[in-house]
Amino acid sequence: MKKIICIIVLHSLLLVASNEMIFINNLEVAKQQAIQKNKKILLMLTQESCPTCEYMENIAFEDKILAHYMQQNFLLVKLDINKDTIPSYLNVYGTPTFYVLTSQGEKQGRPIVGGGTAEAFLQRLKTYQ
Repeated sequence: MKKIICIIVLHSLLLVASNEMIFINNLEVAKQQAIQKNKKILLMLTQESCPTCEYMENIAFEDKILAHYMQQNFLLVKLDINKDTIPSYLNVYGTPTFYVLTSQGEKQGRPIVGGGTAEAFLQRLKTYQ
C-alpha cells in the first residue's frame, strides 16, 4: 500500500513540475537558447507589487492550454523593470508589457500591454506565429 501511495505522489509531482512555466531572467542567455531551439522569445516586463502581473502569473498562466502553447512556441523571459537591464529599444508602457522577439532579439509586431484572460492572451499570442 505504501508503494502505491508513493507512486501516486511521485506521479502527481511530476505532472505539476511538467506544467510549471520556467522564465529565464537574462535576455542574452535566452537569445542563445532561442537560436538553438528555433523558438521566438516571449519577454514579460514586470515589477514587484503589480497586481496585473500577479494575475497573469498566478491565474492566466495556470491555464493548461495557454501554458502548453507558450512553452511549445516561445522561450520565456521575465525582466523586472526596476532590477534588470531593459534593452533601450524596448519601451515600458506599464506592467506587464509583453514583447515577442525573434531569436536574435528583434521586435515582432506591437507589444501586448496589460493582462487578460488566458483565452484572450492565447489569441493575441497566436497572431505572432
